[in-house]
Amino acid sequence: MSIHPEALAGAHMECRSLERTASVFTELLAFERVRDGTDSITVRHPNTAWTMTLHAVGPDAPPKDSANHYGVRVVTKDEVASAYGHLQAHAEEFGLSGIRPPENQHGACSVYFVEPSTNTLEIESYEDVNRKAAGIERLGGVRGPHWSTPLPPERFPGRGYVPQALTHGTLAVANPAISHRFYSEVLGLDVHIAYGEGRVAYIKHPATKHFIVCARRERLPINSPAFRYTLTLASDAELVAAHSWMLDHRDEFAMQEVREIDTSGDTASFLVRDPDFNWWEIAVQA
Repeated sequence: MSIHPEALAGAHMECRSLERTASVFTELLAFERVRDGTDSITVRHPNTAWTMTLHAVGPDAPPKDSANHYGVRVVTKDEVASAYGHLQAHAEEFGLSGIRPPENQHGACSVYFVEPSTNTLEIESYEDVNRKAAGIERLGGVRGPHWSTPLPPERFPGRGYVPQALTHGTLAVANPAISHRFYSEVLGLDVHIAYGEGRVAYIKHPATKHFIVCARRERLPINSPAFRYTLTLASDAELVAAHSWMLDHRDEFAMQEVREIDTSGDTASFLVRDPDFNWWEIAVQA
């Protein structure tokens, strides 16, 4: 039995400086601020079906590993080059570091940078891959456009690039066979193998294109629950059934931890730690 999520609904990031990180998302990545919590800010790209919640942890939060990063997409490689120039020009203003020149890998042209809370972010383009229909359709369509109508330049003026969607996050895995079984047979997600032996796989909800890149690593980052992904279920009854089933099958699927259901917030949810020590939140659709 796997759960049957309604959506891969949210991503979460741990922040040393909540407002500074939020400014990076709104001023450099075209997100909109949609909700302020006591110690969190939720942002969302207008072309994207999932949210990003930024959690305040404080200045002593450990630095983040680049193996856990998030990426937005622009249409052209020229935009990636423009983004590189804009990031360099405004690095001091936004507290950026580690800005890498555009590079090509896995079919994408990308620029990477580190925001002030030490999280790595990516601006990517699949312009070359998208010249052929086969490139767009492979791997569940993750490399094709994630939007029906692109944002026009006037929606994000003066930068030379327009982020069109929050496309992906990333996870590190130790044993792809064990991890992929957990994603499909426990979480109910599609697993698309990108390279031989499962060295890199894209996992996603069957109904949407945003995805998580799961890459085999020698060393696994160990994160707090503030770095997690949220899957939503349709009802409280489904949540209770999913929680009970995961407790019963924890050892079979090498789950590190299954926490109790929390009903203290706006929605009921519980946390599960997967075979690679990554956190997932299972919640009722709000």
